[in-house]
Amino acid sequence: MRLFEPIEQLEENEDSLRKQVNALPEAQKKEFYKRQSEELKDPDTYAALNWFFLGGFHHCYLRKYALFSFELILLTISIIGLVLEYTNSLFIIAFLVLFELPQLFFSQKIARQYNYDVSCDIFNEVSRG
Repeated sequence: MRLFEPIEQLEENEDSLRKQVNALPEAQKKEFYKRQSEELKDPDTYAALNWFFLGGFHHCYLRKYALFSFELILLTISIIGLVLEYTNSLFIIAFLVLFELPQLFFSQKIARQYNYDVSCDIFNEVSRG
């Protein structure tokens, strides 16, 4: 995850990829856009999932299942710990909050970077094949 990469760099990368796609033969270009429309994720949906749901469900949207599992397990452990009145559970919750805040504030950028990475993979597959 490249949270602190300038957004201008991401925009330049997207423009460069767009130019490379436009240089493809028509059949490959059609295949690229078909696959891209099936695999891209909506940044607003990712942001909404990040904002409204606890436990890292937004990671599932971007197919980061290991990270989702890790966060859900930590959240479950901390909730059980709070119910059983373990004060260490507050540290786990604080860690989760500190880990999730940057993802919340940069959610649009994270989804765009995911889409760019997916588009690059599709371009590489289509241009080879």
